[in-house]
Order: sequence, then C-alpha cells, then structure tokens
Amino acid sequence: MVHAWNLPRGARGKRFFDATLRPVAESAIRQIMTPPTAPYAEALPAAAIQEWAKERGWKVRKDGFGNLIVRVPGKKRGQAAMAFVAHLDHPAMTLDAGADDAGRVVASFFGGHPGERMMGCTVALYSACGTQKAKAVVVKVGEKSMKTGRLELVLELKGKRKPAVAAGWIGAWDLPLRLTKKHVKNVVCDNLASAACILAGLDLAARNKPEHPIEAWFTRCEENGFVGCLEGIRLGSFSKKVPAIVLECSPKLPHAQPGDGPCVRVGDRLSIYDPLTIDLLEGSAAFLKEKIEGFKWQRKLMDGGACEATAFCRTGYRSAGLAMPLTNYHNVPDDRKKTTGVAHEQIDRGDFDHLVLWVATLALGSKVKTPDDPAGVAARLEKMRKARVGLGR
Repeated sequence: MVHAWNLPRGARGKRFFDATLRPVAESAIRQIMTPPTAPYAEALPAAAIQEWAKERGWKVRKDGFGNLIVRVPGKKRGQAAMAFVAHLDHPAMTLDAGADDAGRVVASFFGGHPGERMMGCTVALYSACGTQKAKAVVVKVGEKSMKTGRLELVLELKGKRKPAVAAGWIGAWDLPLRLTKKHVKNVVCDNLASAACILAGLDLAARNKPEHPIEAWFTRCEENGFVGCLEGIRLGSFSKKVPAIVLECSPKLPHAQPGDGPCVRVGDRLSIYDPLTIDLLEGSAAFLKEKIEGFKWQRKLMDGGACEATAFCRTGYRSAGLAMPLTNYHNVPDDRKKTTGVAHEQIDRGDFDHLVLWVATLALGSKVKTPDDPAGVAARLEKMRKARVGLGR
C-alpha cells in the first residue's frame, strides 16, 4: 500500500523546531526519563506515561501483565494505522528485603551488565512510590542464573544514619539526567528515551488530527528476555493487523554514529525485519529529507543488541525498527580501558528531535488506494523492469 506523508502544521517554518518541537520534546524527556525503573519494576515510568496521556485525553489500557496500550484518536474510527513500541525497563535492581543491622541489603539485578564491573559502584535507591531515596555501594557480586537471568548483589547503605529501606525498592546507578543542547545523558536512555520520543511525536501528530487512530505499546521487562512483549503477544494485547514500529536506543557502531541521524533499523543480532515495514519507514524518511532542511537519517543493521521487532516478526506481525545510536550502552563505558565503573548512557539531541518529527510524520500519513502500484523497493524494481525488459528482445 502506497502512503502519502504529511508534516505537522508549520514544520517547514524557521521557528518550528525551537518554538514547537523542542519544548514538547524536552517536556517528554523530563517527565518520562527521570522516574527510576528496572525489569519487573516499571510502575513509575508507566504512571508518567498514563499522566501524559490523561492530560491529552488519550485512552490507555493496561493488559494482564502491565503492558500499556495508548490510543490516540484519528479523524476516522476503527483499526489503528500503526503502533509505536518501546520498553520501559533498563538493566537495574530491586531490593529483596530491608537492611540488616550492619546496613547491608540483598538485591536482584536483571539485564545485561557485566557483574565484574559493579564492585564499588554507587547505587541510588528509590522507594516503590519514588518519594524516598537512599544511596548504597555494591560490596559483593554473586553468580548470574542463566535460567532466570537474576544476578544477586549485596549493597551497603551509605551514611552514618542508615536509612530504612524495604523490599521492592528500586536500585539504579547514581547517574542523574543531564540535558544539554547537543546531548541527552541519563542512567536510562535505553529505552525511556524512545518512550519519550514516541509521546512527543504523538503529541505533535494529535495537534493535527491523524486520519486514523494511532497506538503506542509500552512493554515491560524487555531486558530479561522480551518478557512483556512475548506475554502481551500471548494475551492478544497487540493487534496483528497493525504494523509495529519498535523504537530503540542501540549501541553505536563504526558505521552508525550519534549525530548522523536516527536509523531505519533493518535488523538486529538475531534477525532481519519485515521488508514492507522497512519500505514504509524509508519512504517517510525520503519525504522528510526532501521537505525538511538538515533532516538526517540512516539505514543500518544494528546488530549490537536484540530488539522486540524480532519477537514481533517471529510471531506473525509486520514489524521493523527505528533506532538512535547510543553511547555507553547499558552504562558500560565505551572506553573499555576502564575495567570497572559505570557511565551515563548518551544520545544525540539532534537525533532525538529528528526522530520525534519522524514519529509525527508517520502518524500523520495516509494510505493511498492504488493496490496495483507497488511502493518502495518494489516500485523501483518494477520501474527498472519496464524500462529494460525489451532491450534483450
């Protein structure tokens, strides 16, 4: 199906980015990227998303596992035109119990971060509701269970007066948000930056009323094996009639650098994604490149990690990815000469802003009923066939 793409109102104006896009983008960054999160403990960013949707009158549904399905209304009712997907967790820990008399506490860490780097690292602790805080240091690292993905840590609370902590508190590396004109630095970019990007893009799209409803699927526990995505698929939470556009922050590569634009992600280290959905993303990118001065994008195989688009494609969905190249993936410094310690994850601010506009443009697209006219790569191949088929006769 061919698509006609539409920009948000005023997007070609000189002041659009400064006056319209960046304010909503920064609001999303500060609202969505600051709540602490961990696998199996995503309630705080989920609550921030629900509040964002409530402020705009969007419907939100929570499935039986806690995944969120946000629906932005369109001019027409019925089936959504597409869904944007992001997971809400990040490699981090939750406390198993309160502290002992010596101020030590056991924590369960889930997600991809080398245990050998953790000794001596400072952890910021947050109560389940996010209102209470404490700090601790990692003093013991256990063995990771290959069956469950759990890595046991022992923390020692900081300070002469040991604060009262309890089971269920979230522990994250003590790396608070730093927002500059050029970069977004945070303990979590992967993947709350993608969630913020989706919400900001849908805000811009909603101001212009998309033709059809648009959905956003926010999943739990991706970092411990796509658990939320797979459970949502099992529960029937996500419609197979809707192409799933998965947004991610993926490790930068020699050929995919921050600042060169967000990427059409054609695959990951596990699989290649759906060609028709890739065509859709590339078509919209070409439109933006033509219409918006300075718009950058890349087409890359981002095989530094795995993505929920693989899970969707392997269970009968049409799916592909959009990705921002990421520095210090999972808080491991890219400078591997540093054998211990953690670092802020970092994305390029321009990549983020352009991806917000890309999401809005995709959401505002409309289908053109020309079923006999192929699109994307198929269109280029057919044009070449027609021009050259007679040459050998």
